[in-house]
Amino acid sequence: MESRLAWNVRAMRLVAYAALMFMFTPLLLPGLVFYMVPIVASRGRVSGTAYAPFVSRLFYHLVGSRPDPAALALATGLPATNRVVMVLLMKPFLWAARLSGHLPNLLEYPAQRPTPFFEAVAARCEFFDQALLTQVVDGAQVVILGAGWDTRSYGLLAGRSDDLFEVDAPATQAVKRAAVEKAGLDASGVVFVPCDFNRQSWLDALKNHGFDSDKRTVILWEGVTMYLQKHAIDRTFGAVADLPAGSSIAFDFFSREWLESAAGKRSRRVSKLIYGEPWTFGFPVLPDFADRLHDYLDHCGLALSDYRPLGEEAKGALPYGGLVLASKPA
Repeated sequence: MESRLAWNVRAMRLVAYAALMFMFTPLLLPGLVFYMVPIVASRGRVSGTAYAPFVSRLFYHLVGSRPDPAALALATGLPATNRVVMVLLMKPFLWAARLSGHLPNLLEYPAQRPTPFFEAVAARCEFFDQALLTQVVDGAQVVILGAGWDTRSYGLLAGRSDDLFEVDAPATQAVKRAAVEKAGLDASGVVFVPCDFNRQSWLDALKNHGFDSDKRTVILWEGVTMYLQKHAIDRTFGAVADLPAGSSIAFDFFSREWLESAAGKRSRRVSKLIYGEPWTFGFPVLPDFADRLHDYLDHCGLALSDYRPLGEEAKGALPYGGLVLASKPA
């Protein structure tokens, strides 16, 4: 009886949420236009895919589940998340959630396990935050590779390392730096490293900006592998393997088997349509998730330190992706 009552309450909250979202449609539709126009207009120059995880982290902050005041400050300076978009597109989601008592999967933090696809960013945040907190000790250098609109340098990592590097494509990084300055965020401890990944080694770019390749390093590589080719990924892991023992890299990925499935192909088409950046790579994970990752990383000279499947977690099941912390063995 109690479980049925709880189910009825959840159902009523969901109905109320849907009704409120319908009422907010006159705000949401123009808000979506104001959000998408800057992304489409800068396609091919500035990364549009940087917005998806950033907006999720911004929502987590606004609902109070993962405080990130730097994200809120940065949002006002970014083209697609300015104050108009905040009022027209983002606030209605929050109003509907608070008035109805229903929090959609997209806004939930931390993520459930097994992790639904729309909670993947929440799982990434939780896994990577914990990895950074445990790895960034004893003066380790930190590199955020393909930093996008990541704000950990101005929050979670602030004061934890004297050597914080953000590496990104020049056009994307220029937008980020302008937004950081407009927001008044303290970037005095951050070294911005512009890098044309198609023409330049990110490690060489780092060395040109004061990076010490003889010092233990922690690398965050979030939301990048799926847009690359295998040879670029192999080179990245090879570069990490050349760093001192104890260095590590935290990254996420889609599984190759899922990308080749009907659901994966649909998701690939949607991503390309919205952002113009197709998903091109997935790690093979069958028949055993951990074994396949271990073998691949071992071949690259790295050890599998921690991992989390995204989606189905039962042995032999097909997850849509995963989260990994890999380290250079002693």
